[in-house]
Amino acid sequence: MSRDLVPVSQAIRCSDVILDLSTHTKILLNFLEETASEVWQQRGRHVRRSEWTLHQTVAHLAASAEFYRAALQRAVLREKMTVPDLQQRRDLPAYNQREIQLRHHQQPPELIAALQQALEETLAVAQQLAPEQFAWPVAVPIFNRPLTVIELLETQIMHSSMVHVAQIARPANKEPLWRRYDPPALHRTLGRFFRLISLTYWPERGGNLRATFQFLVAGDAGGEWYVSVSPGGGQAGEGRVLKPQVTLWAANADALCLLFTDQISIGQALLRRKLVVRGNLLLATKLSQLFSPT
Repeated sequence: MSRDLVPVSQAIRCSDVILDLSTHTKILLNFLEETASEVWQQRGRHVRRSEWTLHQTVAHLAASAEFYRAALQRAVLREKMTVPDLQQRRDLPAYNQREIQLRHHQQPPELIAALQQALEETLAVAQQLAPEQFAWPVAVPIFNRPLTVIELLETQIMHSSMVHVAQIARPANKEPLWRRYDPPALHRTLGRFFRLISLTYWPERGGNLRATFQFLVAGDAGGEWYVSVSPGGGQAGEGRVLKPQVTLWAANADALCLLFTDQISIGQALLRRKLVVRGNLLLATKLSQLFSPT
């Protein structure tokens, strides 16, 4: 495929993902380097009952960044990546714990260096890709369908910029890193997050469920997105849909980020008037069950 034949929208998306991976890497590493060593054994304050320490979370981020880097390198070589103890989604919790345990003896500077190397090497590979290579397939067993290279890169960004970002901020009693993004970058982050959760939908849990979740986010970084699910998996897109089964309106991007990183519950968000839910309320309460990597 000629570079001239790559759609403009796809070319912009590729450019944005490289820009945001670079920006987020700098923000994340600066944050970790500024964090005092005495808080690395602190646990985050979370809605969830169990929580990793900051040390465990960064160990997980380093391991995951190395995993994504290896998957990208294999994809560029048109080779399939295989991990013996990670063959299906149900293997992920045990795999994560093993990878964290392997790094439990490493000091914060070592973990930060490993994370930095993996992210910077991923970025270097991405910067050398031809536009058509961003559409190449990547098989990653923790999701409900194969990804493309650009989806893999977006997932790499989302893993540390949204999924675990509050976990590294709360032990240090600092604000989540998404508050350091400018509105356009945060808007792109939300779009990627909805694409990510569509990949983590569990058809096994939804059964015969066919539904669309509409997300309306106010504010400078806001927008309109939807996630549709069926026994075949999940899909996400930008815009409004007709007759969604659930509509969630968030007062701003920050409120939605707090909700989806388990810093507040749906009930708390409703009471604080940060969230409005319309449609099937029972289905809305099952979001965390239906959409989860593990």
